[in-house]
Amino acid sequence: MKMNLSGCSISLTPKGVDEAMNRTYKVNIKYRSVLIHLGTKPQSIEHTLHIHSVFEPEEVIEAISDLIREGFVAVYEAEAAAPSAADLRLQDGIIVSEAKFLLVDFCANSFGTQSKMFTDEIGKCKNAQSLRVCLKNIFAVIQNSCPDRLPFLLKAIAEINQTA
Repeated sequence: MKMNLSGCSISLTPKGVDEAMNRTYKVNIKYRSVLIHLGTKPQSIEHTLHIHSVFEPEEVIEAISDLIREGFVAVYEAEAAAPSAADLRLQDGIIVSEAKFLLVDFCANSFGTQSKMFTDEIGKCKNAQSLRVCLKNIFAVIQNSCPDRLPFLLKAIAEINQTA
């Protein structure tokens, strides 16, 4: 599967950092090499392709695409607009159990082994109002710690709102 990544930056998600530092998910050597090269700061695809590696550029692009799909790497454009309050709002009438599932999935993909705090909080939610409080806390962490995950949070919110 070919992805058009030109003009984009990529960076490790917390899950990717966890794998690079601790080998938690035990990805293959090619993927691990890309994760370690990316380090902690966002980089352009072009810069990543110039790493000194035994892998061909096509193999690196394929690895990056797979790592994005598996939640280890996030891709974003520098000029992405900030989300509006409406983008972050849970609608009335959402299906709480579905919303909890989607938020737990998002947290696991975004925070890796560090997601327990969030997933425990989400698990205690009994209604949409308590989920809104959780979402506000998750958004604050995403905004400050890993803003590259914001598009994925917005996608999860949109899916949740479709259950209303």
